[in-house]
Amino acid sequence: MIDYHRIPYVNIDRAKLSNELVKRGAYYSNVAVWTLMFSLPLFWLLDVLFMKEDWIFLLIIRLIFFSISYFFYIFGTKKRWGHELILNLVVGVNIALVSMICGIVPVSLAMPYYLLASIMMLLLNTILFWRPIFAQLHSAISFTIILFMYSLNNQTGGYSSLISNGGGVYFLVSAFSIMIAFNRYQIVRRETEKNLIIEESNRRLLEQNEKINDQHHIIDEKNRRLKELSDYRQNTLNIMIHDLKNFIGSNQISIDLINRKSSNLTSDQKEILSYITMGNEKLHYLSQKLAESAEADTGKITYHMEQFDIIPEVEKAAITLVDAASIKQVNLQVHLSPSEVMVNIDKIFLRHILFKLLSNVIRFIQKGSSVSIHANDLDGACIVEIINKTANPIGMEKLDEYFSRLTNPNQSDLATNQSGMGFSIAKQLTEDMGGLLTYESNVTVGNYFKLKFKLA
Repeated sequence: MIDYHRIPYVNIDRAKLSNELVKRGAYYSNVAVWTLMFSLPLFWLLDVLFMKEDWIFLLIIRLIFFSISYFFYIFGTKKRWGHELILNLVVGVNIALVSMICGIVPVSLAMPYYLLASIMMLLLNTILFWRPIFAQLHSAISFTIILFMYSLNNQTGGYSSLISNGGGVYFLVSAFSIMIAFNRYQIVRRETEKNLIIEESNRRLLEQNEKINDQHHIIDEKNRRLKELSDYRQNTLNIMIHDLKNFIGSNQISIDLINRKSSNLTSDQKEILSYITMGNEKLHYLSQKLAESAEADTGKITYHMEQFDIIPEVEKAAITLVDAASIKQVNLQVHLSPSEVMVNIDKIFLRHILFKLLSNVIRFIQKGSSVSIHANDLDGACIVEIINKTANPIGMEKLDEYFSRLTNPNQSDLATNQSGMGFSIAKQLTEDMGGLLTYESNVTVGNYFKLKFKLA
């Protein structure tokens, strides 16, 4: 039978998967532990209603077990025990308490205790994300304690009264909750794997988006250079054709003048004149067909400096990356100067710098954080700032590695194949156009990037 719900084979990082599962388990464990400890008043109310003579004794026992649970939780947290160990200790203490009380209360009053214990077991295995073996272990411990305590207090009676007074319901619900724990474990694990696959796909999509932008940038640059070459060739061709036509016209005037006096020419002179006329006609034909003038292309980056307002370009870069930010669940906040900020740099390469810098910031920052983009003029310079306040910054060591990868901006082919190359490309292009790109990354400021260009 074909399993249509199987995840396609994808190289999932097992260490990352394990880390995500631990995070989920720790979160659910924390919720369950505090729920168990704060459910004391509910069980105490049950004692007051059904065990009026012994409720104080039961309250003391519950307080003792509550203290033990709290001790395991606090001590284990300080000692950085694994969440599974802390969870099993706390749950084990509470299940042992509930099972012991269910086993010692009179059979005629046991029904509400078993029902409440059944609800507790069902909720635990519904809420918790733990391995099914733990659910089986705690259920087995609970069954053993109940049967042992019941045997001590009802030596003459059989187990039929236990089953008919709530024990049977408890055993069935506990066994059913084990199945729930197994299914929940499998579902949450599968969901976590799918989330990792989606996150990896999103990361690759961001990289592909950057590569596509690189190609657009190359195309824009080549189109601009082709236009410049085309204009240069057209101007050169026009000049050459104009000069050639003037030369051909002068020759034709001289030939016509000689032909009018051909009666005085010898036969050899007439033959030479025919050769000259034929050559002039060929030159005239070539002047009509002249169409090629090429300039050697060395592949070196050339910058076309022009004056323009940088504010619309920053806004356009942010709008372009809105979808990429949404994939990473990053909130983009744009704060632009209301007045013009004129700079004298290459517009195409500025777009490339902004896209490279911003797309790589989005790629490497913490998921779900926010990025604010500021652009204004300050102290005679244009300042573009990208600020990401986060508790988990990229780190200066990592950024130093990214920004120092590229020493030659012509290595664009290499840049499309290595993660983090965009930072180095943006820095190199910025410096080549007379600008400055600085960065900082620590817990205090988060991730901070600043572009600085001279005003026009």
